[in-house]
Amino acid sequence: MKRLFAADGRAVLVEMTEPTPGPGDVLVQPAFSVISSGTEMHIIEGTAHPDTFGRDTYPGPFLKQRPQLRHPSPRWDGPQPPLAPPGLAPLGYSLAGTVVAVGERVTDLQPSDRVACSGNQCAVHAEQVVVPRNLVAPLPDGVPLDQAAFVTLGAITIESLRRTGCMFGETVVIYGLGLLGLLAVQVARYAGYQVLGLDIDNRRVEQALVLGAHRALNPDREDPVAAVKAMTDGFGADAVLLAVVSESSEPLNIAFDLCRQKGRVVGLGLFGMTISRDRMYRRDVTFVPSIAYGPGRYDPVYEEGGVDYPIGYARWTEGRNMQMFLRLLAEGQMEVVSLAPTRVPFSEAPQAYEMLRRPDRPPTVILAY
Repeated sequence: MKRLFAADGRAVLVEMTEPTPGPGDVLVQPAFSVISSGTEMHIIEGTAHPDTFGRDTYPGPFLKQRPQLRHPSPRWDGPQPPLAPPGLAPLGYSLAGTVVAVGERVTDLQPSDRVACSGNQCAVHAEQVVVPRNLVAPLPDGVPLDQAAFVTLGAITIESLRRTGCMFGETVVIYGLGLLGLLAVQVARYAGYQVLGLDIDNRRVEQALVLGAHRALNPDREDPVAAVKAMTDGFGADAVLLAVVSESSEPLNIAFDLCRQKGRVVGLGLFGMTISRDRMYRRDVTFVPSIAYGPGRYDPVYEEGGVDYPIGYARWTEGRNMQMFLRLLAEGQMEVVSLAPTRVPFSEAPQAYEMLRRPDRPPTVILAY
């Protein structure tokens, strides 16, 4: 079978042995997988330089260089996520397809079931994948496979908005209207937030308005602080979801300016981190990161071992965030078709990444198997 990797600054298809499911795994034949445009282009660019190769992949060569005083979870002596072959970095972590076979400990899925899968150690761009059960979500009736393939991007978005701490009626600024930002606009509107979208690409500004933002603008052309004050009786936003990709630290400091007293900035994108103390402290703003899909991510007990967290202690795990996104699709609350207007056959997958380098690039591209 063929699988997609990054190597030497480009995407490459590599012939691999077909995977075999373990006792707690599900063997899935993908129908569609979605390129996480920001993350995957960053990984591809990282493979062009020895000092950055593998830094942002999981699992990867940097995984064992993070010593801790105490292990963060119960001891796990079982299988670890498989490593990519030497010189290659894995690509992909969001797909939907059909179950081919299940391991002996998987009792609630069977061959031919339609499922969505997450995890860049398993739900990769490949003709067959083996995914641990906790990273597999059954599809509700009526949800198309091509839309369900956005499941990981949806879970990331949902988790980042949970990190804002916003409640019904509060105001959130989505700063950066790329793939995740446009998904966040829709989830935030569904949750009952007042939504202001910001992006320097006027196409994305217009798309955010179509997808439900109460207001959206280009901060290079209009004053975002004045706009958020007008929306909040002069107080400022309750939270800013910072989803930009920029080497500059100015987006982060502008996010502080947009907040009300004791507001919150959630870091979702990739941006400079030189903080202006005055701009952050002036409103006593809290900055928090949002990492991946929710509680359970990177915990081998949860992911590889299949041990779920009790709902009373972790209401929204990564698996439950995945199911929530699929429910929103089933209810017609999410529009994802316009986010990937182009489908590329998997056999031509490297060309999809070339499309994402263009100035007129779409938010993302779907790979079709």
